[in-house]
Amino acid sequence: MKNKFAKNLGILGLIGLLIKLIGAIYRVPLAIFMSENAVAYYSLAYPWYNILIVISSTSIPAVIAKLTAEAIATDNRKLQDDVLNVSRRLMQLFGLITMVLLIGFSGIISTALGYPESRYSFYVLGIASFFVAQNAAYRGFFQGTQRLELYGVSQLLEQLGRVFLGLGMVVMVSGMAIGDGYVAAAGTSGALFGAVISWGYSISRHRKYYKDHQRVISDFKGVAKKIFTILIPIAIGASIMPLLSIIDGTVVVWRLRDIGLVDDAAVLYSYISFYSSPIINIAQAVFSALEVSLLPMITKSFTQKSESLKHQVNLGVLLSIVLGLPMGLGIWGFSEQILLFLYPTKVDIAIDAASVLSIMGLSIVFFSLFIATTSILQGINQYKRPVLHLFIGAIVKVISAYLLIGIKSVNIDGAAYSTLLAYLVAAGLNLFYVYRTIKPSEEFVKKGLLTLVANIVMILSAKGVFALLDGRLPMRLNLLFSIAVAVVVYGVCIFFGKVITKNDFDNLGEHE
Repeated sequence: MKNKFAKNLGILGLIGLLIKLIGAIYRVPLAIFMSENAVAYYSLAYPWYNILIVISSTSIPAVIAKLTAEAIATDNRKLQDDVLNVSRRLMQLFGLITMVLLIGFSGIISTALGYPESRYSFYVLGIASFFVAQNAAYRGFFQGTQRLELYGVSQLLEQLGRVFLGLGMVVMVSGMAIGDGYVAAAGTSGALFGAVISWGYSISRHRKYYKDHQRVISDFKGVAKKIFTILIPIAIGASIMPLLSIIDGTVVVWRLRDIGLVDDAAVLYSYISFYSSPIINIAQAVFSALEVSLLPMITKSFTQKSESLKHQVNLGVLLSIVLGLPMGLGIWGFSEQILLFLYPTKVDIAIDAASVLSIMGLSIVFFSLFIATTSILQGINQYKRPVLHLFIGAIVKVISAYLLIGIKSVNIDGAAYSTLLAYLVAAGLNLFYVYRTIKPSEEFVKKGLLTLVANIVMILSAKGVFALLDGRLPMRLNLLFSIAVAVVVYGVCIFFGKVITKNDFDNLGEHE
């Protein structure tokens, strides 16, 4: 029998990497067709959009997936249908609210930021937020029923629409010489196109594969209460980091101006938002796949009181370490080369932004742990814990960002360090609580140590090969070859160290 968890993780991981890779590549032509001011307007509008759609893009799907998985575990088909029907109605209302807020307050926010030309981007993103909300209910349902190929394809179609149609609009508008604010809005239009296409796909797949779905709601109030009981803490937790992105886009810019970097503040902030974050997001795609795959499996085992739960927890945490450490160390070790590879026409910016990317790279290690342990805690009905832990991390981030950015020699690097510290604290607290509830096995500890050794060997090998071939091969070819060496070395270490084996997946108890 095929292992359902391994299959879902593989499908979502590959689709997620493809989505993020397309997104990162998308930034390259955007940087060519958009001026630095247009890039700044584009970058300042997105955090506000992200915090308003966080409920529809992450929280609602997670809640629906959990309730749907519980209904399946107890063989309650009526509840399964009710969850989707109620959530669709709620998301129609929420989509209208987010659209009105983004459009209605666009002038106030853009003026307060000091860049009123960014308001056009808010208009476009406001409309996009409505359609993102409509799609959320379907994605959560697909996740809960573990039809994650449908979940993944809907994400891929959204990204393809965003890239090709959004880039087309940028090319068209940039040739009209009508102002950077409109060019930035053209860039954000991809979010609208992608959301509409993805929503249409989700509707068509649901009609095809769930023909026996009943649209009559038997208990609207009861199901709505269940949704809000879980949604509120999850939504608060999911909103914290987007809120901190707004802080990065406002307080960070103000703080940079305070230390005398008035003219360079917006450009320095783009080192995080435009040049580093998309690269970090490529790595984070794998962890999102792990998060989405873990939640319904852990929920089902916890609901049924399955003996497989402890093994599922240990493997989930171990996978986050096995995947997170090499990605984080790789970006840390080759940050400058990666940026020069992607932005060959912006050498000075690539070199200046390299320190920010290297610090952000290390944060991936702790982000991966936080994501995996959050899904585990949500699955065992401890969904308030990750919220509290991330809130504590957020406080650490705000304080450390204010202090570090104020040091002129550190400046924008301080914002990156603050993100690293936030995830370190949140992941550490999550991990402590998980293993206070479910004790780790000796085998898990042993495999964790072997993973650490494998990563040290990997990064030393890659850096050594790059230094040896420096000047003998073009930088780009040298970088690709060194990465290939790192992958082979790490794969060999993991395989012969038996860190992750076929038996680990066979013992999960999830088969199809």
